[in-house]
Amino acid sequence: MSKNRIWELDFLRGLSIILMVIDHLMFDLISLPQWFSNYYQVDSPVGSKLHQLALLYWNSSLRDNFHFVFVAIFLLVSGISYTFSRSNLKRSLKFAVVAFLISTITLLVQYFAGIEIGIVFGIIHMFAVGTLLTILFRKIWNNNYFILAVGIIFVVYGISFDFSNVPYYNTLNFSRFIEVVIGTKGYGADHFGVFPYTGVIMIGTVIGNFFYAAKVSLLPKLDKGWNKPFTFAGKYTLIIFITHQLILISLVFALGYILGYRL
Repeated sequence: MSKNRIWELDFLRGLSIILMVIDHLMFDLISLPQWFSNYYQVDSPVGSKLHQLALLYWNSSLRDNFHFVFVAIFLLVSGISYTFSRSNLKRSLKFAVVAFLISTITLLVQYFAGIEIGIVFGIIHMFAVGTLLTILFRKIWNNNYFILAVGIIFVVYGISFDFSNVPYYNTLNFSRFIEVVIGTKGYGADHFGVFPYTGVIMIGTVIGNFFYAAKVSLLPKLDKGWNKPFTFAGKYTLIIFITHQLILISLVFALGYILGYRL
């Protein structure tokens, strides 16, 4: 992206990543009984309240309705950013390296610590593959209406197999891994299949080409101090994404030990 950043895109990206961090914190608090063997024996009022609050959020219509909204916003902005990048191939390879590190670290922690946080095809993996697919389809025909049609097909196909409610595998082999990548089956603590999410990225590239061809803000007069926390987060989304869960889990475990919980 150019040095003259477009504030509304950083804002939307930052808002999405902040909501994602909150969402993952709720997941970590839900996992307290699974992570601490003496959770029920300790019966901490603070731990129980936090666990119940997380359950209330996780099972609410608020989470059901807005989880995919902020994911879609994040992906659309990522698609718009695609149109600003000097080398989307390098961008995709960067995502792939980060995705490999995420899988390696989370699976090692899961294996040695028994904490179910393994990720084999999460959102960063999907970014890497989705960016490559977008490059491929734009090589086939770099026409915005064609890419829009392909993106819509990806989204519609994902909706057709109810991507938000797919069955999850407990173990993986090659054929199952292909299903996980496609999105018809799930696996791990974080799962985003190629369908429908890559389609949202493709649609975002079309929006970028139509509305941000000049690579300037559409709302320059609204760029005031009120948006700084969100635009700051929007500038560093990849760093936040890589580090936030490690920080959250560390904080949750530290709090758990203070409350008397043990592995």
